[in-house]
Amino acid sequence: MEQEGKYNKKLLAFFIVFFIIIVFLAVYGAEHYDGHDESIELEQYCKISDSDLIKNSANTYIYYVAWNGSPTGNAGSWAIYQFLSENGCNMTRKFNTSQSMGNFEYNNTPGIIFNHSNYTVKYNGKTTVVVPVYLYGENLTNKTTISAGLKTLKSDAPASVYQEIKIYTTEAIVDGLSISSDNISAFHHINSVTLITGPSGVYILNGYLVNPSNFIYNNNPLPPETVLSDIKSKQSDFGVGTAVEGLESTIKDVN
Repeated sequence: MEQEGKYNKKLLAFFIVFFIIIVFLAVYGAEHYDGHDESIELEQYCKISDSDLIKNSANTYIYYVAWNGSPTGNAGSWAIYQFLSENGCNMTRKFNTSQSMGNFEYNNTPGIIFNHSNYTVKYNGKTTVVVPVYLYGENLTNKTTISAGLKTLKSDAPASVYQEIKIYTTEAIVDGLSISSDNISAFHHINSVTLITGPSGVYILNGYLVNPSNFIYNNNPLPPETVLSDIKSKQSDFGVGTAVEGLESTIKDVN
């Protein structure tokens, strides 16, 4: 009986140690598991949360993330401009015309650079705040780093917004590819994204709002002044109207 008692104690000790190891692994795994190891479609609004990233706010926020020389950022900037203008924002002296960097894809794409930290309008009866965030200077090079872009993003956006953009540009795999979107370009960088967050959830669009090729005429990019004039006079659309409709529809979904 004494030997059986020793055996039972050893067995009990084994199960206690085994249980502790299982609990440790479960806790460690929960803390380090990447729940966002999934694919994301480019140029599509993807819902990533049912909860607002900006807590205790009734406003909708649009984080328009690009870089100063980005053809994707420049092309999409016209949709942001038109949305703001159509909803009562006086854009006088609140932006500069721009052309994206040369020797890159879609060289010299016309666009505008927003020179205010945020822009506020009323849409669908509620306040919408547009926050432009520029991560890099005018030109990307082989020395451009993903970490530099993330550092700027972290300083210019709330931690919750930073975390989601980081996940969906550096971790989530682009649908149909085997890489994340920060590695698609020859110069690895945090690419342009649009994140919309409101009381009813969060959507992210990874990629362009407007196709940069829409601004090429006779194999040459249009000057930004020409695009601005045509958009103001409604002579040409360049696909901007469709992009604005997408913005507005998504804003309604998160309101």
